[in-house]
Amino acid sequence: MIETALIARRNATRMLMGPLAAWCASVPVVGAMAEEEQEKATAERVAKKVEKAKHKSHETHETDEAVRHFQEEVAEYVKLHDREVRRIGQVDSEAGQKALAAAIIARRPKARQGDLFNVEVQPLFRRLIAEQLKGPDTHAAQKAVVEGNPGHDEDSPPIAVAVNAPYPRGAARSTVPPSVLLTLPKLPDCLNYLFVGRNLILIDAAAQVIVDFLPAAAPELIK
Repeated sequence: MIETALIARRNATRMLMGPLAAWCASVPVVGAMAEEEQEKATAERVAKKVEKAKHKSHETHETDEAVRHFQEEVAEYVKLHDREVRRIGQVDSEAGQKALAAAIIARRPKARQGDLFNVEVQPLFRRLIAEQLKGPDTHAAQKAVVEGNPGHDEDSPPIAVAVNAPYPRGAARSTVPPSVLLTLPKLPDCLNYLFVGRNLILIDAAAQVIVDFLPAAAPELIK
């Protein structure tokens, strides 16, 4: 009887220990699987951050290259401008201004839109301008652009927005808000940014000639 009881007790113990042992064995497996899933999720997050950083770095590089190209073209124009000023001499008078304008136009017979505002830099200019002229808090800046803008001034002589076109004396001139000027690439003294309508033009300050222009550079403005 005693031996039978001992055998029964051992069998019962085996029955209890079997599931317990199986559960104990499964705990490390479940823990390992959870840890593996966590590591996988972390790796995916890191990969996304790296990809985003690469994309941003690529965009920054493209932007830097576009601005560099723009500045190189501006520098080439300044060389032409300075050379003609030295040749003509006095350009402060109306006659000097017209002589300089004629000389610059003659030296740039094949100039066309986009020579300075290259295709790569155009989206950047439009974005930078929109950031300063779009939204409810840009009312003052928009007003500054509209006031004196030949595209909005009925009394102003019409302006032909074209490369090598003269900017008429007495024509209205828009104010480029400081907030816009501070965001755009800086220009040398002989060049200015001006708005004609929504177009941004590069004008030779001495020759009063349109060097290049960016169509629809500004967003829709208040009237």
